[in-house]
Amino acid sequence: MNTLLDMASARPRRAKIKPREEAAHFSSLCKDKDGFDVKFINSFKETLHEDAAMTSESHYDDIQQNCKHELVSSVVPSLDKCTRCRGPFAPLKWIGVECKNNATVTSVRERTEASEDQCLLSSNKPSSVSHKTFCYICGKPQSKFTRHLKTHEKTSVDVAQALALPKDSKERKKMLNKLRNKGNYKHNKEVLTSGAGLLKLRRKSKKEYESKDYVHCMYCQALYLRKDLWRHVRICSLKPAEANAGSGRTRVLSMASMAESTLCQQISPGVWKLLTAMKSDDISAAVRSDFCILQLAQSFFNKHGQDPTKYDYIRQKLREVARLLLTLRKEFSIQTLEDAVRPANFHVVIRAVKRVSGFKEEKHSYQTPSLALKLGHSLRKICDIIHCRALMAEDSELIKSTQTFQTLYTSKWSELVSHTALTTLNEAHFNKPSTLPFTADVQLLHQHLEKTASLAYEELEKTPSPHIYGKLCKATLAKIILFNRRRGGEVSKMHVKGFLERDTTALHKDVAVGLSKFEQKLCKHFSRVEIRGKRGRKVAVLLSPDMVDALKQLLSKKKNVEFQKTTISCLQDLNDCLRIYANECGAKNPELLRSTQLRKHVATLSQVLNLKNHELDQVADFLGHDIRVHRQYYRLPEATTQLAKISKLLLAMEKGSLKDLQGKTLEEIQIEALNTNADENDKEPGRRGDMHEPPESLENAVERNPRRMQKQKWSPKEVAAVLRHFNAHIAKGKLATMIECRQCKAAEHPILGSLFAKY
Repeated sequence: MNTLLDMASARPRRAKIKPREEAAHFSSLCKDKDGFDVKFINSFKETLHEDAAMTSESHYDDIQQNCKHELVSSVVPSLDKCTRCRGPFAPLKWIGVECKNNATVTSVRERTEASEDQCLLSSNKPSSVSHKTFCYICGKPQSKFTRHLKTHEKTSVDVAQALALPKDSKERKKMLNKLRNKGNYKHNKEVLTSGAGLLKLRRKSKKEYESKDYVHCMYCQALYLRKDLWRHVRICSLKPAEANAGSGRTRVLSMASMAESTLCQQISPGVWKLLTAMKSDDISAAVRSDFCILQLAQSFFNKHGQDPTKYDYIRQKLREVARLLLTLRKEFSIQTLEDAVRPANFHVVIRAVKRVSGFKEEKHSYQTPSLALKLGHSLRKICDIIHCRALMAEDSELIKSTQTFQTLYTSKWSELVSHTALTTLNEAHFNKPSTLPFTADVQLLHQHLEKTASLAYEELEKTPSPHIYGKLCKATLAKIILFNRRRGGEVSKMHVKGFLERDTTALHKDVAVGLSKFEQKLCKHFSRVEIRGKRGRKVAVLLSPDMVDALKQLLSKKKNVEFQKTTISCLQDLNDCLRIYANECGAKNPELLRSTQLRKHVATLSQVLNLKNHELDQVADFLGHDIRVHRQYYRLPEATTQLAKISKLLLAMEKGSLKDLQGKTLEEIQIEALNTNADENDKEPGRRGDMHEPPESLENAVERNPRRMQKQKWSPKEVAAVLRHFNAHIAKGKLATMIECRQCKAAEHPILGSLFAKY
């Protein structure tokens, strides 16, 4: 027996091979062949007698020296093929082989995967089956596919339509190609499901690949290599016209995976398109494989689908939950989120959330505390989705399970997760320096933007181009953000329709009565546009005449430079534009010139001005947030207030002079002197001595700021006497002159004797 076919044709019980010949024959098989089809194996499995198992150790040594495989065991059952490289098949009944480059040697019974990797793609030798096309109706391979379709012409509408077209026409070839791919796709799905058979490829490659390296086209359903699919999609004949309309990068492999997923077919096309833009990795695969995550995506899309700027936020939330699911699968053997939200798995979910968020037991803190809080909200949302689905399905068991999980979440989640996460977040903000921008830097940025916008405006009038258009667009919108102290994302959502429909009506006469002449001029000078702010609030944007002219110029040149967008956008993130211009303007601290810091700058100045409550409400409403948020996050830094204001009250309490401070505000409190001699004597010599001034300088500072005279309340007679002379001045907001004050004092001498002392 010199060949494998001779071994297969021989009678199994009569085969007698000596050990040396057996080893040489086996080695020749390993050198000459890389693998054989499964149908050739059963014919020679029993060709050797059981005596061949009683071979010597030298026999095994010869095998290992001449073969690229190594011996596994002399008592394990026969392997059909190598578990790593798929060949060669062992011709000896009692000898199992495996690749030598494999670190761990296992038998065939220890292999747990009986999946698509066992599918044979094609053999090295030409096969009659590999050139045939599978019929999608009967499932049989056909070499004359068009002629075979005539047998199904009366039973299939698609076949009848294809055969009715003129021969050699483009439409007929396209229709027949679609039917070919349909049958091959059905056959390939059966092969991948069963784990055995021959995959039908659209184009055979010179190298051999595993079945996981292939993927079906989402348009024509033909099977291509994953690395070559992008090249085919560009010229696919069944690709719809709207797929070519989109510009930019397209994640072809993600779209193909979504098209083959049965779960993704149950969601809306908008969510399907949103998920295809995700990066193709294990996390995105987990998103597509879990029905609860897909329903969560559908819920987010139903709420924010009208706003494309929210798509990144939706994908971020889905990836967070998918990371939790991967941890549950890897470490806790929970495969779906529906199983995770069962009451019995509540503590398992707690452990998984802590693992993903980087919880440290020794420090009792989170590495990423915000992630733990976000996962809690997402789990609550997923539990609500499952509960609603159970209510519609009238599944009493699932309803009870979700209600119990919600009760556990309400009672224990704050104790086990969120309290520690919030504590970690709050402690991270301790002792952080102030990040307010300086007024000089803001002025430099204003001047730089004015210069850049004016130059771009002139260049766009002379030579319109996309580059100059984008330059003017970015400069103008950065000016709007800087002047209005508006969030960058809000200005980017200013639609053309909203700008064209801005309020241009004249100031109402009744309203103008309560305004000064300067305020009336400001109303005529600025234009007001209402846009959508945070949490759907209506916020206003004030535009100066040069901003309005620049926006009109952008709209007039829009078609000439082929800038087709429905939203006035600066082509980049607006915060990035501010960063670029801040670095160019020559500011000392350009890192502080950001939208958030600029908004805090306005709030701080409003506190310095000591505005009234209704005026603070107007400032907070213009900035687009609640008055509570304004006072908590945007006011003067807490450290400055405590150092400058509260310290005066504490010093007065220490000196025991609270009686003198009765009826005064923090602004009116003045400390006459500070006794620092005792403190200096108590200090260690040479320690931070240069940080304090000598007593002489402090006394001079006290002399420069003498104590204010205590205010006295006017009597009713004094008020009436003053109103008799200055009532018209008060109504017009006019200041009285020195001569008028002296005349009033002389006329009301007995009553106004103690007033107007300097007159």
